[in-house]
Amino acid sequence: MKKIFFLLICSVFLNASDKRHKNESEYESYLSLYKEFQQYLGPTADHKKGEIEIVLNPEEIAQIVRLQKKRLKQKGLPKEQVHESCKVGIISEDQYWIWIRDAVVFPTGARGTYDRLVLKSVLNGVGGVAVLPILPDKRLVLNLNFRHSTRSWELEVPRGMREPDESVEVAAIRELHEETGLSVELPIFLGNMTPDTGSLSSVIPVFLGKVSKVNKSQQDFSEAILTNVAFTKEDIKKGFERGYIVIARNGEQWKVPLRDSFLSFAILQAGLKGLL
Repeated sequence: MKKIFFLLICSVFLNASDKRHKNESEYESYLSLYKEFQQYLGPTADHKKGEIEIVLNPEEIAQIVRLQKKRLKQKGLPKEQVHESCKVGIISEDQYWIWIRDAVVFPTGARGTYDRLVLKSVLNGVGGVAVLPILPDKRLVLNLNFRHSTRSWELEVPRGMREPDESVEVAAIRELHEETGLSVELPIFLGNMTPDTGSLSSVIPVFLGKVSKVNKSQQDFSEAILTNVAFTKEDIKKGFERGYIVIARNGEQWKVPLRDSFLSFAILQAGLKGLL
């Protein structure tokens, strides 16, 4: 009898140990990423302080996954969709982005998961930059850019990703020259902005660049910038009020949306600093 009891205890212990090792193995790459780049991925936080706390203990993560699966099953989602929707860790990645799903504890104490997109260049510093160029006559230069995400033409501040080991100032100068052909001296830092705090981890420095020289742009093959257009500050303010700016192009009148958050942030900050 004692022998059977001993074997049962051993079996329970071994099963628990196997589950623990399985959990650790399943989340190994995710936990390694977080450990190596926590400075850029952010603190785990504390739900008791009203924050969304990230759980990094493999066993607790597994418990949250099971809870989340139960929730989604109760909503009637198909089994395969439930499985895919409850995965925690690195969901997908390419050369630019990492899609992460964290196991979290919400301020209410409820447990669940939360997704975020991390720009890979963020893992060694700032991910990207934006720069508002201003001509000697005080007009502001914007890109007339076709954006895949909105499937429409947009008027935007020139911006792009920072290269490895590149300072944000150098990145701003380079991106501006590539997209517009405009050269500036040392750009003026206006502030940091967050494009979408609901899903993106990016915090982007925004600059004002006083144009000193005009050359030909050197756009990347994947750009869809039709042209660069100069406007007065008043033109842009009226455009924001209407939601669009009318541009004459090939004998046609285009109503191009004006809704770029980088532009509104840059104009606001430049005005507050007495630069516009």
